[in-house]
Amino acid sequence: MESKEIVVLPKVGDIAVGTVVKVFQTYAIMLFEEGWTGLLHISELSHSFIRSFTSFVTIGTIYSVKVVSVDEKARKVHVSLKQVTAGERKRSFSHREIDPSEISFDSLREHLPGWIEEQNKE
Repeated sequence: MESKEIVVLPKVGDIAVGTVVKVFQTYAIMLFEEGWTGLLHISELSHSFIRSFTSFVTIGTIYSVKVVSVDEKARKVHVSLKQVTAGERKRSFSHREIDPSEISFDSLREHLPGWIEEQNKE
């Protein structure tokens, strides 16, 4: 018997960080770490006129968005980029201290001489 993971949908007004996974002419589908997906419509992108949604929103872009509607029965979530304030956007990203011993520049050291030589040939 397969067990299905239960995904808890967000609440209206929540701020969430998601990644654009599919782009259409006037909307995009975003995936969130918690396992739910949301729809970002062109009308919720900006307070300014957007001529081309697909040139503004691209796959892989990460946005902080506000949840504007949740239909629990249909499991549909609509999100907004334009309704997120600068303060909410800043607070939505988590920060952690980085241990300098976790950082390695070995690959850079290996490739840098070759890149410099290649650049100097041009």
